[in-house]
Amino acid sequence: MAKESKGFQAFRYIFLVLSSVFVLIPIVPLIYMAFKTGAEYTETSVLTPPKNWFNMYNFAYAIRVGNLGKALITTVVVLAISLTLQILFTTMAAYVLHRFEFKMKKIVTSLFTLTMFIPLVTTQTVVFQIMYKLKLVSTIWSVIILYSGVGCVGLYIMFNLLDSISKELDEAALVDGANYFTIFHKIIFPLLKPACTTLLILNGISYYNDFYIPNLYLRKDVRTFTVALYKFFGNTATPFEIVAAAILIGIIPIGIVYIFMQKYIFYAMAGAVKS
Repeated sequence: MAKESKGFQAFRYIFLVLSSVFVLIPIVPLIYMAFKTGAEYTETSVLTPPKNWFNMYNFAYAIRVGNLGKALITTVVVLAISLTLQILFTTMAAYVLHRFEFKMKKIVTSLFTLTMFIPLVTTQTVVFQIMYKLKLVSTIWSVIILYSGVGCVGLYIMFNLLDSISKELDEAALVDGANYFTIFHKIIFPLLKPACTTLLILNGISYYNDFYIPNLYLRKDVRTFTVALYKFFGNTATPFEIVAAAILIGIIPIGIVYIFMQKYIFYAMAGAVKS
């Protein structure tokens, strides 16, 4: 590989710094506003720091009025159950489609691929009717079931890693007397950990930010965080310093996850692009 010139290195660092600045520009004023009083918000610039960094009134008000604490717990429960089920279903489906030959295998794989080109909104009328008939509307189980489905992207992430896992491992285990359930549980599933991490991160972020499905299926007293946050943008004129505090509360969990999982997030994104 050719060595980078000093000019190119300087350009690269300048570009990265400018990109970081553009990302941080909306965040810094948001943090400032979240700690300001109403009078400070109206009388000072958005780029002026708050006088009191220990002003927690906005956060307390947002949590109390918007029930954000309950919404966060609901969101965590939904994500924990749905992502666990989705990873289990996706790994099992990928293992069967990748390792076994059976009739209509290509058709089944093609149908999974076809789902990538069908807009979610176009199917919601039928899906909603099914959930309504099953009496799951207005319960968190409707959202959990919809989030737990096997997606095409998840399948191909698994396929990409399964290509590097030799089939000889399966054959050796069969010779030793293991059945396919044991092979999957003891051998294949542990080796799919990197792909599972990729799927967990990609869909975890997507589901955490999702508004459409929870807003459509959950009742008013059971909300995920994004739906609860939308309450501050309704007909009631909520002061923006309160809104800023509510938004910041939603950013904090993602920030904590990123701090502890940044290494896995980097490799997950790289693996997703590769697949």
